[in-house]
Amino acid sequence: MSKELGLENTAAADHAGLPPVLLHRGFLLLLTGSFAAFLGEQLTTVALPWLVLKLSNDSAALGLVLALMAVPKIFFLVVAGVLVDRHSPRAVLLCALTGGIILLTGVGTLLLYDMLALWMMYLFACGMGLVGAFAIPARVAMLPRLIHPQQLQSANAVLMGITQVSLLGGPLLAGLLATSADGLGLVFLLNAACFLVAAVTVPRLLPRTQPVATAQQADMPLLATIVPAAKWLWSDGVLRTLISYWAVVTLLVAGPVQVGLPLWVDRQLGGGASAFGILIAANGLGQLIGIVCAGLRARKVVHLGVAVCLIDGLTGMAVLGMGFTHVLEIGLALMVAVGIGAGYVQVGLFTWIQRRIPTALHGRVLSILMLILITSAPLSALIAGYLIRYVTPSQLFIYGGAALSLFAMLMLLHPKLRQLRN
Repeated sequence: MSKELGLENTAAADHAGLPPVLLHRGFLLLLTGSFAAFLGEQLTTVALPWLVLKLSNDSAALGLVLALMAVPKIFFLVVAGVLVDRHSPRAVLLCALTGGIILLTGVGTLLLYDMLALWMMYLFACGMGLVGAFAIPARVAMLPRLIHPQQLQSANAVLMGITQVSLLGGPLLAGLLATSADGLGLVFLLNAACFLVAAVTVPRLLPRTQPVATAQQADMPLLATIVPAAKWLWSDGVLRTLISYWAVVTLLVAGPVQVGLPLWVDRQLGGGASAFGILIAANGLGQLIGIVCAGLRARKVVHLGVAVCLIDGLTGMAVLGMGFTHVLEIGLALMVAVGIGAGYVQVGLFTWIQRRIPTALHGRVLSILMLILITSAPLSALIAGYLIRYVTPSQLFIYGGAALSLFAMLMLLHPKLRQLRN
């Protein structure tokens, strides 16, 4: 039946001159909801650090807020993956989005009435971390169950491309709104509205297939079902090496960018939230360009693992370059370059990982992988938040970028990464 559906979609798409996946009703709903959710998240990406600095004027407080968003993910991400495999990813995602709507509406309302305190942001960070813990594995596991495997590569390219558009509009809109008196409050309320749009689309999705748990799995304790996924992941040497590499790269670059960038704009450029939003949007534009280039199959010039290391090395050089300029236009060009590198490889990596994992283990394995990466990012932000007390934002960029380039070039010699094929 799925093969017949795939052939029918292909024929219709060829007749219309469109990729087959664009005629899949469920995928279009997922595309709409994902765009709305990512647009909302990009609004908060700009508003949250600016709000924390406004409330505290303390870089350590910013690093702590970013780190606190990871605590619920550390404890609940794997549990969420089990629930995704055992039940429906649609139901898990819907519950997560509903929680996000409540939190965002609360913060936005308190801001409008000037009743928000710094300690409330710590609670908000924990709450949004919990939302992300359940939303991430549900959203990632949904696509392979929704469409035919032959359409997965093009579906990932379209989905990542359209969500990168949110990286252009979201930060710009947030930066403009943040300049007004009630702007920050409106940004959080607009994020809640975006989550509402995403939540409305989720129940309409009709998964192509659902993995059926065996009776033995259904009777197992919740956390005990993680063991088969962990064993499978450990047995795959190439995937294990890739995730370890990815975690170190995140540790080296996430903190300097998340913490250093708003401080670089504020202290060294003398700019405001609008300048910060433009820089984030420039990164999104670069990622969109990289995704388009990946769609042209340029990444097949070299093996995927080699491309990842080479591009990360160049990304490190771009981050290092941020430390040697105090000019916004040069910063924009470097942020575009960083984005191109990220977008260039992520389509191939994401598709490779999705195809590598057995369908019955999707939620659990993906949640373990996300847990590793999500733990690295806030740890990096926390470290950067304290280092920034002793170094300038420019020095933070120089040290982080140099370390990333050196690490990527050394890992280029690793045999497991070189086995990572397109």
